[in-house]
Amino acid sequence: MSVNEVKIKPASVQFELRGTGPPSSRTFVIGDEDHTLGNALRHILINDARVDFAGYCVPHPSEPVVHVRVQTAATSGGGEGGLMATEAVKEACTTLENQCDFVLEELEKALPEVREDRVWMDRLVAEELQQAAMEEDEE
Repeated sequence: MSVNEVKIKPASVQFELRGTGPPSSRTFVIGDEDHTLGNALRHILINDARVDFAGYCVPHPSEPVVHVRVQTAATSGGGEGGLMATEAVKEACTTLENQCDFVLEELEKALPEVREDRVWMDRLVAEELQQAAMEEDEE
């Protein structure tokens, strides 16, 4: 291992929902992720008019988690029934997935070898999963 290599251990938590009070304000702790996902989600959330605040942080570079904070607009009259933070994040994840699919499709149209690589990798992963299942059945 070189001086510049750092072995980061897997996150101790894969997903955690933090926050008390109104359901319009929550912090989402996502394990084994970093600025890439945090900034993408923040960008999509902040472009939603129903979201008052969206931000993220990576608490420490050696800790593989990202915290995404979301506060949605309060409903008129102070009652419940507005957009909950969890729903805002679900919608943002769906939007991000759709955007990634679109970019991948366009890339594969322009560069057919990208599709060939993806198909090859999908096959490789499927074979590895099948082999792991067979080994588990033997035990």
